[in-house]
Amino acid sequence: MDGDWFLEGIHVPQHVRAGSANRAIVIAVVDDGVRVSHRDLQGFIWRNRKEVPANGIDDDGNGYIDDVNGWDAADGDNSVTPPAGRLEEFYHGTHLAGVITQIARRTYGESATDRIQIMPVKTLSDRASQTYLRDGYKGIEYAVQAGADIILAAWSVGHISAEETRILREAESKGVLVVASAGNFSQGTEQYPAADEAALAVAALNQQNKKTEISNYGAFVDLAAPGIDILSAGVRSDTDYTTREGTSQAAAMVAAAASIVKQQHTAYSWRQVTACLKQSADPADAVNPRFTAALGAGKLNLAAAVECDLISGEGKQAVALVNPQGYLHFDKRRGKTASWTITPHGEFNGLRFRPQFNSKKAPKGTISFYAGKDANARLVTSHPLAEMPESVYVAGTTAHVEFKAGRSRKSPGLLLDYKAEPIDFPRLYCRDTINLDIEGVIDDGSGPEDYSYNSSCKWLITAPEGKVIRIKFTEFDTEAKIDKVYFFDGSGTHEEIMAIFSGPDIPPELTTWHNQVLVWFVSDAQNQSGGWRAEYRFVDP
Repeated sequence: MDGDWFLEGIHVPQHVRAGSANRAIVIAVVDDGVRVSHRDLQGFIWRNRKEVPANGIDDDGNGYIDDVNGWDAADGDNSVTPPAGRLEEFYHGTHLAGVITQIARRTYGESATDRIQIMPVKTLSDRASQTYLRDGYKGIEYAVQAGADIILAAWSVGHISAEETRILREAESKGVLVVASAGNFSQGTEQYPAADEAALAVAALNQQNKKTEISNYGAFVDLAAPGIDILSAGVRSDTDYTTREGTSQAAAMVAAAASIVKQQHTAYSWRQVTACLKQSADPADAVNPRFTAALGAGKLNLAAAVECDLISGEGKQAVALVNPQGYLHFDKRRGKTASWTITPHGEFNGLRFRPQFNSKKAPKGTISFYAGKDANARLVTSHPLAEMPESVYVAGTTAHVEFKAGRSRKSPGLLLDYKAEPIDFPRLYCRDTINLDIEGVIDDGSGPEDYSYNSSCKWLITAPEGKVIRIKFTEFDTEAKIDKVYFFDGSGTHEEIMAIFSGPDIPPELTTWHNQVLVWFVSDAQNQSGGWRAEYRFVDP
């Protein structure tokens, strides 16, 4: 399959007539540098017109000398290109910039360079021993000060400091959209800056719209986009191309899409642009059943996002919504009432609704939430909009919302977002380590259901001194050679393994070597079975 398959995959429109914007939208690529001379990037590189090149003076007074085409926040100079001797390591930013320019050219043709510009911000030192972008937040700070509209932060780490949070809040307060990758660890753990409320987090899909093997997932994800077999600009020469994969490439697509929606709808805030991207996404949960509500609103659909029925005023008042994330929008020009039924695919805990307006400026009217498909279902709560709490939670997989507008003609429009809250499958039936010191029964916790995905559960059984533990299974059904029950001689997995059981047959009775055993049940992300149950007794050796 060709490496530019993603252009069709996200429905990039062709030869779009540009909106009324009088300037280009600037995307800061905060990364390991950009080969600005690459032929795919010609004309797209941002130019700081307040700065006189190579005069050694900070002409615009922003604290950065000669930052004509961006800045190296790691080395403290204006060289944004990868070091010549380390091109195999400093390839990332160039590849992402090439993804953006491909989308721009497909959309705007010859005028693309007038519509989208790339601000290279290098955050990896030429002398770095590892390619971890430790100066990424410094790069975000520079991009905000330099006037970027969108910041692509295609890197991630599992924590965030108070200072880093402050930088993201500054970006948000200045109306800068941060698009970030969800991470390539194949985990459901949050990664930053993607998991911060100020960022738009992006997961990766393959050609069949399934989550890629390496992509992270979780409630923090906002959107998904293609992230495998992506052909783009290479760093080794001005005509080099390479095929790569990851949530970084997916995030670059979303950053490009956001710039195009903004270019076509200049009056929209970034919150509205985000709403357009998410509301128009193609559902992806049906082919990703074990990641229901953990891949954001769905797969990016740029053509639909540009049309943006949500805010254009052309949509219907009664709306059926099927994405796991989306928005409820109401404009009084469409009438005095509106209703929405939200029925995302798959299993999840419930739906949470949050108002996207200041309560002091809330539209006049009353909003009601029902746990079902219509107003005949159970009423969960009803509020005047000005008194609506920070969020409303409706348990279950279906919700119905009705809004009745007040009489004020000057009442502003209504905008609420909703999110399906995913089930934490690895911790659904068992979690952490359970300590047991009296005789009893242990099992996988699933009862009559199949056990869950990615289980990792432990039981530490301790008998009185001088006793051993006899374990007898009464039920056993796991995926053979894959999902296993381990028995360790002692308190941890570092101890010697006494036995490993797996498959559909009842294992033999087991007697421990000493008075303590750690039982560890592990399942993978594929097939599940009925589970297991065992009795344990304390007996003489």
